[in-house]
Amino acid sequence: MPQERLPRHVEAMLSPAVYPHPVDRVELIQTHISYVFLAGEYVYKLKKPGDMGFLDYATLAKRRLYCEGEVRLNRRLCSDAYLGVMTVTTKSDRAFLDGEGEVLDYAVKMRLLPRERMMERLHAENAGSSEMLTELKGRLAASHGSSESSKHISTFGSRETVGGNWRENSDQTE
Repeated sequence: MPQERLPRHVEAMLSPAVYPHPVDRVELIQTHISYVFLAGEYVYKLKKPGDMGFLDYATLAKRRLYCEGEVRLNRRLCSDAYLGVMTVTTKSDRAFLDGEGEVLDYAVKMRLLPRERMMERLHAENAGSSEMLTELKGRLAASHGSSESSKHISTFGSRETVGGNWRENSDQTE
């Protein structure tokens, strides 16, 4: 099966010249919903356009909204890692990050974290400690404890809603 061609602005982001900081090499990692660019000491993540039912990134406005929401939400636990949202622009047929010209997309900008400190690797190497897990649990509990709550928000955790989401995911998987 032939590989799908990347959108032009995504392809352009493979060039170190696009970035406003020194970059020797750019690595692209794709997920089912994102393009993730490892560029020097930073990571840039674009949402793939489309409506998957459970996520709707179909329009530029929605991708901006979800990028801003991701930064706002994740800063609660990783304030040093989530740096903001940048525009992906084009001018004179060249792509830029936070440059002048037409806005083509939005990117979440993050600090590149050391791969050797990722939980998956620590677990695989049996290098995690109970102190690390206790700190993580404390941060998660504090984050959940300080999160906004209401009757409306509580409906998202109801048996009916969770069951409906589960059935929808199962149907979409089939």
